[in-house]
Amino acid sequence: MSVPGRSSSQQRTVQPSEMIVEGTMDGLAAARARGRVGGHPAALSQRQLDTAQQMYDSGRHTVDQIAEIFRVGRSTLYRALHTYGDGRDCALIIYRNSRPKIDHTNRRYGETGAGEKAQLEADRKWFPIAATRRARLKAMVYVVDGAVARIRAVTGDLSAWDEDDRGYADVPVGPPLTDLQITRQLPNMGIALGDQRPHVRGKVREYVTL
Repeated sequence: MSVPGRSSSQQRTVQPSEMIVEGTMDGLAAARARGRVGGHPAALSQRQLDTAQQMYDSGRHTVDQIAEIFRVGRSTLYRALHTYGDGRDCALIIYRNSRPKIDHTNRRYGETGAGEKAQLEADRKWFPIAATRRARLKAMVYVVDGAVARIRAVTGDLSAWDEDDRGYADVPVGPPLTDLQITRQLPNMGIALGDQRPHVRGKVREYVTL
């Protein structure tokens, strides 16, 4: 390729590889401008990840067994689960957008756009949380359009938990916490209202240890 204003001795040929890199960078920049994040597709779908997490949390399967079932590497599974069996307390982060949703039973879920009563119902149900993890779950963090919108504390009363026929949990949570309540009740969480937490492609939920 010739560059105007340069002699033939000064002109440099642009290699095909350079053109590919330049085109890729332009494409990524355009994708970021549209709110998309690049990267390889997730090794596990969210449904597979939920199932793997439940299997792991139940204590009835080893990481090697679960990795073999889902045909992924052991290290890949560890990174995906974000849990290492160390018995620490945790919070569950839920990623959503602000568009209200209604399922086939006419139940609101996600961000309802309604009042606290409807939103509390949507924030409680239904999550794939194994029975053995419930005593360690201390909070639910709701990230909406890339920012922390609400944090609800989970009651310590295990008898208040309920589940559906799939084993998915109705989580007993309270009203949204204030900044002061978050600091006092969850001092080790390191997450505050309004924090930016961009949504990662393919990720709907993840645990963080406290």
